[in-house]
Amino acid sequence: MRSMSQIHNLQDIKGIHFAGVRSIPKSQRSSYLELYVLDREMDRLGKEKFALDKRMNNCQKRLEMIASRKEKLFKQVNEKGEIKVHRGISPRKPLKTMSIRY
Repeated sequence: MRSMSQIHNLQDIKGIHFAGVRSIPKSQRSSYLELYVLDREMDRLGKEKFALDKRMNNCQKRLEMIASRKEKLFKQVNEKGEIKVHRGISPRKPLKTMSIRY
């Protein structure tokens, strides 16, 4: 089963620049305009790549922090056989229930 991140979406479709479709015939259009448009697209993609790299670095740091925390908790559980209880909360205390009539 695919996750949502593996499903193709609108961002996976190539843009009109790569398809070679233009509204003006080749004899009437300016190469300078096309160079300008491609330069703008290149700048935009560069900024997007920078933002994605930044997000990826943040995610990697967070994954490393979670992995180290899990390792510490596994060691703690293996040493004592149970997890420390904080603030007087007992994990063995049953939940209070009440019946509701409709």
